[in-house]
Amino acid sequence: MPPASNIIELRRLVAERLPRARIGFAPPRPHLVLPTGIPSLDDALDGGLPRGGLTELVSEKPGSGGAQVLHALLDRTAREGRFLALVDGADSFDVDAVDPGVLARLLWVRCSAAGLALQAVDLLLRDRNFPLVALDLQLNPPGELRRISAAAWHRFGRLSEQNGTTVLVLTPTSLVGGAAARVRVEGGPGLAAFTGGPDAARAGLRFAVLRAVDRRTGAPDSLPAARRA
Repeated sequence: MPPASNIIELRRLVAERLPRARIGFAPPRPHLVLPTGIPSLDDALDGGLPRGGLTELVSEKPGSGGAQVLHALLDRTAREGRFLALVDGADSFDVDAVDPGVLARLLWVRCSAAGLALQAVDLLLRDRNFPLVALDLQLNPPGELRRISAAAWHRFGRLSEQNGTTVLVLTPTSLVGGAAARVRVEGGPGLAAFTGGPDAARAGLRFAVLRAVDRRTGAPDSLPAARRA
């Protein structure tokens, strides 16, 4: 898809890509999770990303592991015959690193600024045809990220809960107010990324859980200290 210029163009693309998609889908049972395909991250989150909520993945340095998480999630989504909508805030996704069969399960929304990316996410959450949406803001300039209002995250959280949509937001620093879960990448893939292939690179990732969902109540539970996995 060319860089997103307006919301009307994105709506047209969604209608063309999924012409027979359901108008909406029933929210899943509470407390369920969506596995990412990375064991250490899934273990840290007690199974995976909270369904019907926002998860923030903080990857403070380029190449520290955020892209590996995104690729793992896309691979798992494709294997299960589902679709992933990726809103790319800085048009930085490397399609050459993805198998063509996996790309067939991806709606890639290429944006040139964080503001456009937020508009695209808002549309996708209201459209309700994608149960999994990823927003990548890792390479957007700090000035753009500082201009994101708290109201935007609150609105996304409300829409994801209402529609049962799982949302993953990749950021260079903690941004997402009201996130159901927040995880920081603690250790990157290292040399395994060059010598051992994708699985070895993902196995080398380490995470610190800063905020998680209480499985007994379904409510976010801020952790007094980071839990590492």
